[in-house]
Amino acid sequence: MPNEIELKLRIAPADIPRLRRHPAIRRTLSGKALTRRLISTYYDTQDLQLLDKRLSLRVRRMSGGWFQAVKAAGHSSAGLHQRLEWEDIIAKGEPDFTKIVDPALTPVFDDPELRKALQPIFTTDMRRTEWQLQYEGSHIELSLDDGLLIAGNHQQPLIEIELELKQGDIKHLFELALALQDNIPLTIENASKAQRGYAYYRQFPSTPSRTRPAGLAKEDNQQQAFEKIGWECLRHLQDNQDIVVIGTDPEGVHQMRTALRRLRIALRLFRLDDEFLDAELRWLNELLASARDLDVLLTESLPKANLSQANAAGLYQRAKSAHKRAYGKLRAGLNSQRYQRLLLQLGLTVANGPTAGKHALASTASKKLGKIWQKLLFQGKKLHTLVDDERHRVRITARRLRYAIDFFSPLYPGKKTQRHAVQFRQALGELQQLLGKLNDISVTRTLVGNLAKRAPELQPELTAYLNWANKHEKRNRKSLISAWKTLKEAKNFW
Repeated sequence: MPNEIELKLRIAPADIPRLRRHPAIRRTLSGKALTRRLISTYYDTQDLQLLDKRLSLRVRRMSGGWFQAVKAAGHSSAGLHQRLEWEDIIAKGEPDFTKIVDPALTPVFDDPELRKALQPIFTTDMRRTEWQLQYEGSHIELSLDDGLLIAGNHQQPLIEIELELKQGDIKHLFELALALQDNIPLTIENASKAQRGYAYYRQFPSTPSRTRPAGLAKEDNQQQAFEKIGWECLRHLQDNQDIVVIGTDPEGVHQMRTALRRLRIALRLFRLDDEFLDAELRWLNELLASARDLDVLLTESLPKANLSQANAAGLYQRAKSAHKRAYGKLRAGLNSQRYQRLLLQLGLTVANGPTAGKHALASTASKKLGKIWQKLLFQGKKLHTLVDDERHRVRITARRLRYAIDFFSPLYPGKKTQRHAVQFRQALGELQQLLGKLNDISVTRTLVGNLAKRAPELQPELTAYLNWANKHEKRNRKSLISAWKTLKEAKNFW
């Protein structure tokens, strides 16, 4: 039951010749390239019971023989697919259930009703070229698949590269992918062939994905902790990008921005940020922020201001035009090779990680949390009197502390400690909410002011909004006093 680890990338047909003669392949090639035809048939019941159990069953014709594979749904981030796979040689081109003996699978495949109901549902017919590479001490199988996915009356061209780690270090998959991408446009592929085949039989709703626990354990060292946090942040980021590129739900941008913030904080907590990554993450954040600020303007800030219909019409029209431009730039960015390279660099950073460290993670985590907390206390003095920029810095530090707490709280499992953690997180959350409201007012004031500069006729709308904003800003500033006091009185749990 090996754990299959592979990196999937899409490539354009016109770029295949460049791949075949790429120096990174020629330099590390072990033996000759092998080209063969692979015909793979995927089985399931009519009502897709295997899919519902997060399993796939495939029978493949290859080099004159038959091969059966059962795969469990794993996870993918930055194009890296990790899942459990059970593969066997079989005698003929249909499932052989005598080969499925793992206790994790027998409760499913020993069911006679399920066996009887299994039928072919889609096929892939591929011409595969394989290169065996010895890359920096790792054995990597690079495969180029060029063929068709056939599901009923549907046929879909399918061309992709797979970098499968046969032995060695995951980081070498990303290093090789980055070397290939130096001269060939490549796009990360997070969907497996099975997922694309099943898409013809079941609609998978594209809904915003939110944060999940990273799953830290007290016994984790720094390297293990960052790996869990990093992969979760990348999953969160990429799970929302299709919604942004082809969807209309503004929550997709919000969640991508949240994932990016969490990732930047994780890099900083583990001292893995560098100039290149920082510059590229700022580039992506600026694209997301421009779109998000206008989402908030159109869906929250202006509706709350209750401007008259006469006053609001021109402002909404200008804001919608700016919103369209911001989304156009963001989608172009997400479709660019610059973004693909950033994802591969982030994957490499997560795979590399920090050194394990000599001290227990809980000890280093407490120091990290304490340092941020002291910075927040210093910045937040006389919080309700601070100007916008000063208050925004407090908001950034509060958010950094909140995300660090989310990452590290599993390291403090005691009931009393957890109770204090809940109370502290709640107090911090209330402060963040107020700071967020004040930031939205500040950002919206700037956006509306900029729109009015380019269109003097919007001056009445600007005046109407400023009157509303000033009143609500004053109210929220007063609320900061009690929220800040409650947070300072909350008991630290670390």
